[in-house]
Amino acid sequence: MKQLLKYLMSFLLLCVMMSCNNSEKKPSDKTSSQNKYSELQKFTIDTSGLSILWTAYKFTSKLGVSGTFDTYTLDTKNTYGTVEEILNKAKLSITTASVNSNNAIRDFKLDTYFFKAFNTSEIIGTITKAKENEGLIDLKMNRRSKKIPFTYTIEIDSIRLFTNLNLNHWKGEDALKTLNKECYELHKGTDGESKLWPDVDVVIKIPVYKKPLIN
Repeated sequence: MKQLLKYLMSFLLLCVMMSCNNSEKKPSDKTSSQNKYSELQKFTIDTSGLSILWTAYKFTSKLGVSGTFDTYTLDTKNTYGTVEEILNKAKLSITTASVNSNNAIRDFKLDTYFFKAFNTSEIIGTITKAKENEGLIDLKMNRRSKKIPFTYTIEIDSIRLFTNLNLNHWKGEDALKTLNKECYELHKGTDGESKLWPDVDVVIKIPVYKKPLIN
């Protein structure tokens, strides 16, 4: 009887060890599959469906005011490939007179008292680096160029780029003062101070279509 119990205990111990070994292999197999997916996934982009959302800030409490641009072009070296292949060397051109904040009076003031004072009829950005959800874009405004960082995410139907601009990097102080002078009362918060911030958050959405993975 003791000998039988000894064999049973040995068998159970062997089963537990095999179970542990199998459970340890699964995460690495899954990780390998995920890496293969991210490296081989191909996309086709739809440049006609691109959208640009900007958010500027007023008041000392930093209240956001958002809008878009209606006229722009996106030129890419590749309209099909991995995200990195599509984004690298892509060039975005935005016509500033097409600014659209869903307020015609505000749009007129933005064009007249900011962009014209900013010597910027067109914003040009060229992506110089894109890898592992981060990148750099060379942005030209007010006859100046500066490389700024951005991040990006891959979603079901789009690639989204996120960045923050400090307009002072492009000598935007005078243009901001000109616009704030024109909209002084509109930029005055509950504390009685009129404030227009140099910060602008930007989100660019590029629609994509997934292609089958290579086996």
